[in-house]
Amino acid sequence: MIKKLILLFFLATTFGYAQHTITGKMQPAGDYEWMILYHMQGAKQNYIANADIKEGAFSFTLSDTLNVGIYRLVYDLQNQLFIDVIYNNEDIAFTFNPENPNHEIQFTSSEENKLYYSYLNKSAGIQYTLDSLQVAYFSTQNKPKLNTLYQKKHADLVKTQEQSEKQSKGKLAYHFIKASGRYNASQPIEKPNDYLKSTKTHFFDTVDFNNETLLGSTFITDKINDYIFYLNASDDYQVNNQLKKEAITTVVTKIGTNYRLAKDIEEVLLYNFTQQQNVPIVQFILENYYNKLPASYQDLDFKKDVEVKIKTAIGNKAPNINWTINNVKNNLYKLSESDTYIVVFWSSQCGHCLKEIPVLNDYLKGNTKIKVIAVGMEEETSKPIWQKLILNYPSFINVYGAHKWKNEFAQEYGVTSTPSYFILDANKNILAKPDTIEDVKAFFEGKN
Repeated sequence: MIKKLILLFFLATTFGYAQHTITGKMQPAGDYEWMILYHMQGAKQNYIANADIKEGAFSFTLSDTLNVGIYRLVYDLQNQLFIDVIYNNEDIAFTFNPENPNHEIQFTSSEENKLYYSYLNKSAGIQYTLDSLQVAYFSTQNKPKLNTLYQKKHADLVKTQEQSEKQSKGKLAYHFIKASGRYNASQPIEKPNDYLKSTKTHFFDTVDFNNETLLGSTFITDKINDYIFYLNASDDYQVNNQLKKEAITTVVTKIGTNYRLAKDIEEVLLYNFTQQQNVPIVQFILENYYNKLPASYQDLDFKKDVEVKIKTAIGNKAPNINWTINNVKNNLYKLSESDTYIVVFWSSQCGHCLKEIPVLNDYLKGNTKIKVIAVGMEEETSKPIWQKLILNYPSFINVYGAHKWKNEFAQEYGVTSTPSYFILDANKNILAKPDTIEDVKAFFEGKN
């Protein structure tokens, strides 16, 4: 009896704390050395572990305390190559083509992933055919025949969706399958504009913005990005911005009072549009949405960083810089003798600066049409070194930038690294923000 109790205790312990694995095989193996495993939580990813890739194979043994959800396997950081898998307390095993991971993948273990990826493959193929028929319908002379073909494919897609939802009911995959269901009109739409309007109107029909499973992945973020950046786009700058504003308004309205999601989405959008230096859209998001979030959801440091970056966006007037030389006060805005100005932030303690600033000086030697305002970001301890170095650059306007990173001009320009270059026109509007001295040269040589 005691032996039986011990055996039962051993089995209960074994099953209660069973560990699971993720194993994969690349076909072909490719030239990849390691795989990194992350747990996705919305747009954020938390590092879990890393493993060596040997002859295309890798394996992870998962902790028995690991939460269920979406996990990302990254094998090429530079090119952003990865695979997302659903983990729900089961072993996961699969083979895939590392050059085409989402379309050439097969799971040998994990019912969750078998169901989800099977659904994606089936529905994507039918949807592609349906879209092709719809596009052909706009210009065909044989509409009855295309209509019949379209309705047949439409019925196939509806059946695939219903079957996949039924098969995955009760699993994590169900949430993603249901949310992936796309609206298609039961018959082809006559005009392209009406088709686009219908697609936009029904784009989020199946998405629950409060579904915790979806929120624990990049699904909603990806869906929103597709809607804003691809479905609402135009080659005309003004039209494109108007479409973006309308799309953002639609998204924020759909999100409603889910402030956690609103904060995440708005910060992603602010970051992206700041990178694009699209000042009107950044200001639109800040003024109409981000600034109106409850105070506890606003990241003031993030907002300040965005505001500084758009202040120095290309096309904007550069922030003013003041200096006093030989008891004479002057500033950037008063300068008028040159066609072009270069504002460069550098430091005597910066190795890259000590290489690039002499090159800048030599490159502009004898050029009276370009004036350099060189702000030396220094502490009092490095000031004597800076004072000695600037004797080599008599044609520059050398401005002492006290307090280094806390220097008021550096903060106005959003400087986070040295050297930082800003090329201005005669009116002090920002023309370019080159990364290196070679980029500075390329700018001027490209103008000629």
